[in-house]
Amino acid sequence: MSEIRVSQSLEDGESIALKEDGQHVLLCKIAGQYHAVSDICSHARVLLSKGRLRGTTITCPLHGARFDVTTGKCLGGPAFLDIASYTVREDGNELIIATDG
Repeated sequence: MSEIRVSQSLEDGESIALKEDGQHVLLCKIAGQYHAVSDICSHARVLLSKGRLRGTTITCPLHGARFDVTTGKCLGGPAFLDIASYTVREDGNELIIATDG
């Protein structure tokens, strides 16, 4: 298991794209909670961070596939596979995202 450490805080409804060791992660803050998922669409392999985040749903900018950023669950096609979801914990002024590496 590897980790991504982030010292940046977000406002509610904001998201940022992270890339470390070739891994693309989308970090979001919703209702005071941080959530991290894969930043790669399971359908067309494009960056979800280029899409629109509304509530807990990120929409892929290419074909409109939708994913829940709190769970990684696919909510609508053309994708049918979920995306990875990662644990985020706060450690002082840092966020630590546990990734599969």
